Amino acid sequence: MNKIKSKSKKKRDVQSGLLYLRKKTPALENIFDAFGPLVQAQEKGYELLEDWTGFILPEAYAPRFEQGVPLLSEMDLPELGDLYSDIFISVSEAVAKGMPSISNQITEIIRAVKDAENINDLAKATWSEDLVLIDQLVEKWKVDRQTLLFLATMALKPFMGRMEVDAARLIENMVWTKGYCPVCGTFPDMSLLKKSGDDNAYLKSHGGQRWMHCSCCGHEWRIKRNMCPWCESEDYEKLRYLQDEESKNERVDVCDTCKHYYVTIDTRELMEEPDQRIAPLGLVHLDIRAQEEEYRPMAEVPWNIL
Repeated sequence: MNKIKSKSKKKRDVQSGLLYLRKKTPALENIFDAFGPLVQAQEKGYELLEDWTGFILPEAYAPRFEQGVPLLSEMDLPELGDLYSDIFISVSEAVAKGMPSISNQITEIIRAVKDAENINDLAKATWSEDLVLIDQLVEKWKVDRQTLLFLATMALKPFMGRMEVDAARLIENMVWTKGYCPVCGTFPDMSLLKKSGDDNAYLKSHGGQRWMHCSCCGHEWRIKRNMCPWCESEDYEKLRYLQDEESKNERVDVCDTCKHYYVTIDTRELMEEPDQRIAPLGLVHLDIRAQEEEYRPMAEVPWNIL
């Protein structure tokens, strides 16, 4: 069985990581220009929230959790106060910098947010996927709906990352076998293959472990190596991967049962583990290849849908 272990996250400089990726894959320079500012703004948001304690996590009830119910699935979003407004504006300005084609729309949204009586209405509507309230805010503020929802979602991620730190401790050593995140229920944006240090036959395959990275809160968890995280198929004839001949440790895993994919880095022969906050940006060529073959991303993130 898979028992979750909370993992200490090594502090690394996002900007330095982006510069490294730019040198490593210059063909993706436009991707780094477009989304690098967003990733950096979110990281500043994480830093701003390091001491934030304005939330109460649900109790970790093992029988329910181990049946596949994520810890935060029924949690109401707490009042975020001015923190959400500050992070929303910072993230919005970063997106405008990276994607100048929508900068005018973002300027209108920032103006509306600054004048809003309670910005938490937007945060809570985004958290609970209350599209009725979203539409009401769009009508009231006279802004672009898709852009507003995108910015609101991106501004929530630092809060999710902060709550994940405490949530990971609550579920440590509990059993989780699903392909979606045990903390927030979101699907992964990538996986890492690591050297095996566990003799558990359920998780091992050819001496390696598969770790998934949540596209929302950043949590890392281990799943069965040869299983599709989306549909849980274990049909080896329908689980395969596409690989770039120039980068043997980078690949995209695909499932021919559900037609979903996710990008993967094999770290077993690498000197240092990739920074999963930014590593998916350097794998966009694999997203493109998978989508050209009509596979759908397991987690929709800005750089694989825009």
